Amino acid sequence: MKPMEQRGMSLLAGLFLVGAGALFFAPVLLSGRGLYGGDFVLQFYPWKHFVYEQVRQEGTLPFWNPFLFSGTPFVTNIQASMFYPLGILYYLLPPLPAYSLSTFLHCLLGGAGMLSFMNALSVRTEGRVLSAVTFTFSGFFMAHLFAGHLSFIQTYIWIPWVFLWVHRFGESGELRHACAAGLVLGVQILGGFPQIAFYTILSVMVYAAFAAGEFLKQGRARRSAKVALGTALVLTMGFALAAVQVLPTLEFAGLSTRGGGVSYAMATYDSLHPEEFLAFLLPDIFGNAVNETYWRSRDAWHFWETCAYVGILPLVLAFVRLDSRAHRRAKRFFLFLILLSLFLALGGHNPLYPLVAKLPGFRSFRIPAQILFLYVFSISVLAGLGMHRAGGKDWRWNRAWVPFFVAAALLFTLCLVGIHGFRFPFFFHLFRQFALEPVDPATLTALFERTRDSVHRGAFFFVLAVLFLILVRRGRFRYSMFGWLAATLVFADLYLFGASFVQPWKPEPDRSRKAAISTLSSSPVQGRVQTVEPAFHPNDGLLYGFPSIGGYDPLILRRYVRFIQASNGERPEDHVVLLQGVREPLEKRGRLLRIKAVFTKRGLHLHEPSFPYAHIVHKALFMKPEAALAYMGSEDFDPETEVLLEPEARGQETSQAVKVPSGRGDSCDILDCGLEHIRLRARCEQAGYLVLSEIHYPGWQAEVSGLRAPILRGNYLFRVIPLPAGDHDVRLTFVSWPFRAGAVISVVTLILAVAFFFLSVGRGCSRGWVGAGGEVREHGDEEVDVGKKV
Repeated sequence: MKPMEQRGMSLLAGLFLVGAGALFFAPVLLSGRGLYGGDFVLQFYPWKHFVYEQVRQEGTLPFWNPFLFSGTPFVTNIQASMFYPLGILYYLLPPLPAYSLSTFLHCLLGGAGMLSFMNALSVRTEGRVLSAVTFTFSGFFMAHLFAGHLSFIQTYIWIPWVFLWVHRFGESGELRHACAAGLVLGVQILGGFPQIAFYTILSVMVYAAFAAGEFLKQGRARRSAKVALGTALVLTMGFALAAVQVLPTLEFAGLSTRGGGVSYAMATYDSLHPEEFLAFLLPDIFGNAVNETYWRSRDAWHFWETCAYVGILPLVLAFVRLDSRAHRRAKRFFLFLILLSLFLALGGHNPLYPLVAKLPGFRSFRIPAQILFLYVFSISVLAGLGMHRAGGKDWRWNRAWVPFFVAAALLFTLCLVGIHGFRFPFFFHLFRQFALEPVDPATLTALFERTRDSVHRGAFFFVLAVLFLILVRRGRFRYSMFGWLAATLVFADLYLFGASFVQPWKPEPDRSRKAAISTLSSSPVQGRVQTVEPAFHPNDGLLYGFPSIGGYDPLILRRYVRFIQASNGERPEDHVVLLQGVREPLEKRGRLLRIKAVFTKRGLHLHEPSFPYAHIVHKALFMKPEAALAYMGSEDFDPETEVLLEPEARGQETSQAVKVPSGRGDSCDILDCGLEHIRLRARCEQAGYLVLSEIHYPGWQAEVSGLRAPILRGNYLFRVIPLPAGDHDVRLTFVSWPFRAGAVISVVTLILAVAFFFLSVGRGCSRGWVGAGGEVREHGDEEVDVGKKV
């Protein structure tokens, strides 16, 4: 193909992808409303609104969040993705239009990544387009979009770009390509979904093992060692670039409910059940979360975590036998990646997973089914390779095609016969076999219609795909026409399933809620607020600017969770992502949080906090954390006259006697209370302890009369500052040293990497594992294996 024709085909591929994205997002782009997403409404929208308002009003990023969980660090929140380079739209636009536009652009970016990667694999334009459409608009991606998983969107789309540069490194042996792959990996990490980045790293390491193995077979041990070096460079560069976010997050994670890993039950939560492979061909067979017909589980989120539908034709194309040695090597790797992802996605349903859970990283995450994005990516690649080969002459099916065809044909036939010939027995056995909870009879009509439509659509596209390929094999279509028709067919299949996931949304103001909020102060000095659903969403404190004791976040300080659970008389439990509050706000431990307002279904209840925001005591008791938490619930504990310190604080107590009654002349005046600073004027007749109703966290620093002073942890959770006798100006500021260290590492890494990439003139001495046995070039309608370059 001539260069001018190649550029024309590439332009056509880009236009096809843009047009496909525009059709998917037309309901949002044309309506002027925002894009709906469940977790975006509950979680990401308040976070992004908070950042946008802080940047717009103060010109700085927020590092501390006083509006959730009685105060919590914000810079540590990796899902807020404050340092994600492509998140700049959230600083320029309000979060609602920024989310819609950013998601649309990320879809196009993911598709462009697949086009580039498949081009690097020497796949014809039509095959590249088919791979890009499959990857970008798969059911897995679109269902997570409906779920509002902003951080998933920002990380999912980067895997083809990572593999593009990893593949180029494998072909050339040039470390600058490994450096580029590391930079892309760093951007993916900054996207805010550590689990997707972890699985990407796992896939890169598997690739490295395959590549090193190929070179060892060829007797090229030095090149194999270079692959290991390049892989280490990719991982090092990725983490170093993302250090600005990774280091603060690691600090917080160690103090959170995830510190030290999660239990096996949590690590296998939302595993893929073998029965759910049925939905890989019939994605609506268990209903759909969009119209609330999902019936397999009462937990709607299980739908999008296991929805790995990639269309029918891509699955069929994956069974086309490849002749090129380079493509066969690629297929072996991606087949292994498919098997590995399915093996790990089974999680708790996999008898070997207890061994897997002991490996580094796997006990840090839940929902093993999320690794299905590697399955989607791999199928997209295999479909493009199959598409490329189907355009040549005398192509054949591989040996696995017959059992797949028989199984799929039998499945569609049984479902069609059951729906139309034995409707009641068919659905009775379907529900009895697959439903985890009783099915709501009120939804049966909708379930029947959804399942019927799913079966009809699946059978139609299966028959059409097989007939289409048979006609192509018999020469009834030219490759160009066949390729674009195939890409259109895949798009139509995915559009009919996934278009409903793109829902317009605009927050509707609640006048009664706004009126109630207007009576509240934005400062915790005046007291905090406790809300319950449905009166408020968990993160509404951040959205509307009032200090809430609750919130919704995958990472919460373990001590704060324990404190709330103890206040409610509950047993310690780390599997918590949502905190509503305390049952008895006037209970002794609850009083320390200074709850001023309680929103319930019946309305707003106000009362004056019975405990000061800041006060001075002169008595300290030293106890271990769990003993202190229990003692605080007893009648012996008097928080107005004593403070409970931990044994580690010995040596930092006040220099004078600590077992004297509170002085009558003691006083505390709050002069200023901002996001990341507090200023007080305190007067002590004798040495004592300044106790604040603020959560203790590393990074808070104190100055007493211009001199640095320690901040101790008192009463299990709160900040305590030792004060000598006299009048003092007390200042507290929040400084995240992990952020500062990480920022230096990230900036230096970026400068060095860019310089190295553009200045490097290293030459690869041979080709990598995909190209080691030869490259594929187009020659008419046939593939020619041109052998190794010399």
